[in-house]
Amino acid sequence: MHESRDDAGIPLGNRRALRRICQIEGSARPSPLDSSRDEQWHEIRPVGSAQSPTSSVRCTDESGSSDSCRNPGMRHRDSLRLRTRSLTEHVRTRDLPKLFRILIARLEDGNHLDQVAAEITTLLSENGWSETIYDDLFGAFTSVVFNQELVVRQQSVVPFMLLLPRLPEPAQTKVRDALLPKVLKHLTVKRPVEASRMDFFNHAEAFAALVNLEFVSTSGAITTIIALLRKPENRCAAVTMLGKTVELCLPQLTEKCDPNALAELNAALQNVTEDAFKYDINYIEDSMGWSRPQPPVSLDSTRVSSLQSSVEPKKGLVDGPTGLYAVESFLGHRQTVFAMAFDDKRNQLISGGKDGTLIAWTTDGQISETVEMARHYACSMDIHPSLQTLLVCGVAKEEASGPAGSRLLPPPCIVSYGSNGRGWKEQGLLSKETSKLVSCIKAMGGSEHAFVTGETVHTNGMEGGGQRLDERVCYYDIQNSSSFSSLQPVRQYAEHEDLITCVCLFPPNSNLFLSGSRDFTVRVWDRRVDRCIGLFGTVGKSGRLQAHDAMITCLDASDTNMILSAGMDTRILRWDFRTLSNQGGCGPVSTLQLDDSAVLKVALGGSPSTAAVSTLRGLYLVDFALSRPIARLADPFKDNRRIGRYHDLKWAGNRSILYAAGDDMRIDVYSLR
Repeated sequence: MHESRDDAGIPLGNRRALRRICQIEGSARPSPLDSSRDEQWHEIRPVGSAQSPTSSVRCTDESGSSDSCRNPGMRHRDSLRLRTRSLTEHVRTRDLPKLFRILIARLEDGNHLDQVAAEITTLLSENGWSETIYDDLFGAFTSVVFNQELVVRQQSVVPFMLLLPRLPEPAQTKVRDALLPKVLKHLTVKRPVEASRMDFFNHAEAFAALVNLEFVSTSGAITTIIALLRKPENRCAAVTMLGKTVELCLPQLTEKCDPNALAELNAALQNVTEDAFKYDINYIEDSMGWSRPQPPVSLDSTRVSSLQSSVEPKKGLVDGPTGLYAVESFLGHRQTVFAMAFDDKRNQLISGGKDGTLIAWTTDGQISETVEMARHYACSMDIHPSLQTLLVCGVAKEEASGPAGSRLLPPPCIVSYGSNGRGWKEQGLLSKETSKLVSCIKAMGGSEHAFVTGETVHTNGMEGGGQRLDERVCYYDIQNSSSFSSLQPVRQYAEHEDLITCVCLFPPNSNLFLSGSRDFTVRVWDRRVDRCIGLFGTVGKSGRLQAHDAMITCLDASDTNMILSAGMDTRILRWDFRTLSNQGGCGPVSTLQLDDSAVLKVALGGSPSTAAVSTLRGLYLVDFALSRPIARLADPFKDNRRIGRYHDLKWAGNRSILYAAGDDMRIDVYSLR
């Protein structure tokens, strides 16, 4: 007996299930959590579940109309059938789980969100809205989101989680109600404090995304995290959950949470003292504006205090700088400032903030010009001094009208601005359609119009037409193209295994440059050669050469063969280029640890051997002239205000003024004396 089919060839056998689901829609649903069995879950429920104060999932339509949340696939069925005709072949084979997996995997590229959501809606409506198809969808979703390959490739689960609010009812509620207990069950497994986070990192980020999407209340999330923080066997997961929740939901936590709940959370975090969580705690406390008792001076009391006492004699230096002193602050940005560049020719500072504004400042703090980036903000920038060109790495702006990524975002870009004597004008925009991120940029200098970048590039290779990510150092020569918008790299170096976080030039040789990465390595490149020519570092626990024990955050080099690297492992290392060999790495000349917090930026200046250093906890001036470096904490502002984390440091051309910019939206100015 042949089964009846509709005009697209889809079986009609499950149509009755759709009518049945519509009839019971709005009836009470059992809570996905068993509070009698797992007491640490008792305060956290999906927003919109039967035990929640609200009776249905919050509609994402700004009008508040319930119609907009009901079965959009039925309203647009005819038009979608034409666009998704190829999907019916998979449906005829009834291999819906595989089809769901292929569609969900495409969400790694956020630009496919609307299309994938529409195609999944069509499949749900065409196949009768049965319980079986919901199980297939949920199984496919979790198999993609909790695949450890995403962790290995450092791929966030957030682009996948953004599918949930776009699912039609009742699919949205069913997937949500099944997802939350699955996430919590995995996160509450007993683990040692130093357990590998690869096993649960995606689950922790998924938990934070559910809070961000308001599928889980912030109060319920805080209660759950507090309960887990108090249990040593759950502390590793709890700290990770809190870190990701702070990262994705900071405005919700600081603006909507009960202050008493936040105080209780802070108190629970104060009791977390294990060394394994130092960086996490620094990040959480700095983001939330919390602090724990610290020594009067944020330096290692046994190691660096002796360095401070040796500043006065300063053996080996004549009339060298003694410290950084706070002078004033420039106000103009509306959000975090990530990047700065100093124009020696025009004697002005250019800064770029997350608000998408580039500001040119006079040396006395006046705004001489503002340039608005239409759809991006600057994460890195540099000036080609002889050609008066400003190069900016652009990251897509987050949409302020809803959860992050709820609209299609443009690809990353590189923008070139030229100076015409009166201001900066855009000369060209290179849209990086195949890249996920352009993380850093450096102009090569000299007479050649060249620059180097660190990029995360989409490449084919995953099952179902998906993509994997490659990390590449790219060398560009603008003279090789008739227009900036069609520029292609002259060379691409693909030897880094993780995100490229920084690039810097090597002043003694204009052909060389260096890169640092989240893979713990510092690599040296020659633009005339198609491969890495050397690595700094020694053999680590992995059996491979590495410069640091954690992600490298910054590099800088001087005319005297000195190279500085710093990272999340809290260390600043000094290297001598002359010790580098073609056969392998080399050890550092000196190692310095300032305040047991991650180092964000190092900028050589003041003298050939001194550098300004920003950490999560402070700003320092360090002299590397001696085998035992000398460090001094920067003098505070007169009002003793707490400075934000400085993401970028830039010396003025004469090297006596330092500009520091970061989280508090200010450009802080320090003098060297």
